[in-house]
Parts: sequence; structure tokens; C-alpha cells
Amino acid sequence: MTKIRVLMACNLLDLGGTEKAIQVFAKYLDKSRFEVFACGRLRGGVRVAELEKMGIPVILQPPDMTKLVRELKIDIYHVSRAGDYEPGTLPEKANGRPGIVETNIFNAIDRQENERIDCYLFPSMWSKDVYVGRHGMRPKARYEALYLPVDFEEFPAYTKNFTATFGRCSRADDQKWHDVCVDSLPKIFRKVPEARCVFQGATDRVKARLAGLELARRVELTDTSVQLRDFYRQLDVFTHGARVGEGYGVVIAEAMANRLPVVTIATPQRKKSNAQGEIVEHKITGFVCRWRWQYAGAVIELLQNHDLRKQFSQRSYEKAREEFEASKLTRKLERIYCDVMDGAL
Repeated sequence: MTKIRVLMACNLLDLGGTEKAIQVFAKYLDKSRFEVFACGRLRGGVRVAELEKMGIPVILQPPDMTKLVRELKIDIYHVSRAGDYEPGTLPEKANGRPGIVETNIFNAIDRQENERIDCYLFPSMWSKDVYVGRHGMRPKARYEALYLPVDFEEFPAYTKNFTATFGRCSRADDQKWHDVCVDSLPKIFRKVPEARCVFQGATDRVKARLAGLELARRVELTDTSVQLRDFYRQLDVFTHGARVGEGYGVVIAEAMANRLPVVTIATPQRKKSNAQGEIVEHKITGFVCRWRWQYAGAVIELLQNHDLRKQFSQRSYEKAREEFEASKLTRKLERIYCDVMDGAL
């Protein structure tokens, strides 16, 4: 049987959740049916080595995407991007090929080359609803919410003793760090003096804020890493908050897969994403705080209320296994690719 040739592309192949999704989907796509390539349009990053370990060919900085697609005889071109027009991102079609799938991260619309896209994927229902509400739907195009996958093989089950440890991880980008993640710490440490806090990927701004609160020695800082298993394993509660919100939140989903309850903050303000309230179900898998003043109390509650923490932890795991597990989501993606190939949109 002739394999469907898929090129998965984004601007970078670095630490971000979008890039992680490409790595995980590339791993789980059925290699008896699909031949997979990956592309960093502008540059590579830490994901390149991870993809190459799996035998996925990686192309970096191609000068002409249309030429690359034709040389590789690509059937499905799957690009992850903000959604708006980026010159050189979408290849030209010849005889209707390649089929073009866009994972639209920030709900923007490409008003110049929009007609080339056959299927729009969104990392959450929230993202899809916002896009459709703003831009409508084109006839003969497909619109689907498809969560970004969690590789449970990366996070095998483990037994852990409670250590009153909480913390968060993200890439070192100030937009990923809501002020409440630091400003809540004095109250948490006052109410739970034995608590331990670990931050991965703290920016210079975060470090300065910690110093200003005289907490630099109280919070353990680690550098960003492509491997997060050991980071999650030391936590009892995962804390989260992004200044711009989340269109999904891969680290949230991974924390839930590690049986961690999540405390996050809603960001419903204009032009901010708010899908973290979809991924974390309030008072079921964690707390979604509407106001900053609620945040410290939510963390304290989970550190002190062992029964509630265990309840949220189990429900987090169950939701992650049911909705975010990589093989399930990849099977859905495979069906979408086949429908695009067949024109069954």
C-alpha cells in the first residue's frame, strides 16, 4: 500500500507546546500508513534531536516551501501557526495537492491565502468557538477541535510521598508568567510554612520579583528542559498562570497525566486566551481562580486538604487519559488526514 506522505511544519522546533505536539504526533502516526517528515521553517531547536531519535527526517529553513513539498511528494502539509498570514508558510497547490491542514493556535485568520486551507484544527473547543465566532466558516472546509497530545509513555506511573511541594514550569517567556504565580507566595508560605516551591523557566522579571519579596532563597529555580518527567514527580500541586492565557496548555495536560491537581487563573479579558478553564475543570480536577485574591487560598487548600487533593489528582489523571492521550488523538488526526486526501470534508 502506498503510504501517505505527511510534512508537519512550524516556525521553530523548540521547547513550546506546539512543537511538543508535533513530536508526539510524529511518534504515534501509524508508520505502516504514513511517512512523516518535520520542518522548522525558521530554525530548529531542542525538538530536532528528539525527532531524529525516532527516525523522523527533519528539514530546517527551507528557502521555498512549495519546492520542498513537491520534491518530497507530500500529500498532506500540516502547519502549526498563529493563523494569520505569514509569507512562505503555505505551499502552492498543484492539481489540488497537497492537502493543507492548519493547527490554528491563536485564532487569527490568513486573509491572503485562506482559500488554500482544507482543514482547520484548534487546540481546544474554546479556540474553535472564538475563531468561528469571529471569522465564520468557509464552505467545503473542515473545522475541528483537536487537543494537543500527551505521551503517557513519557510519564509512567510512580509512587510518591507527600512533601508539600508545589510549582510550575514553562519556557522563559514573560507572557507565560502571570504575576499571581509569585505574588501569592508570601501568603502560601505563611499558612503552610513547610511548603516547598519549584519554578522551572523563570524569567529575569520573575527572578527580580522574587528578590523584591525576599523569596529568592525560598524558591528553587531550575532551567527549562525538554524532559519534564522528574520535574512533575517532585510536585504535589501544579500551579499555573499565563499573562496571555492559554489556547490549550500542554504543561497543564501533562501535569494532570501525572496525577497532579492544578491551580490556574482565568483570563477572560479581551484578546486573552482562556482555554485553561476548559482543560482544568473547576472543583473537579483543580481550581480555576476568577480573581487573583483567590489563588493563594486555592494552593493552600490543596496542600492542607489531603482528601480533596487526592480526589482532584485521580480525576485529573482520568480526564487526561480519556481526552489527551496521544494514541487516541493521533487516530483522530489520521482520519482527518485521510478525509482531506479523499476530499470528504
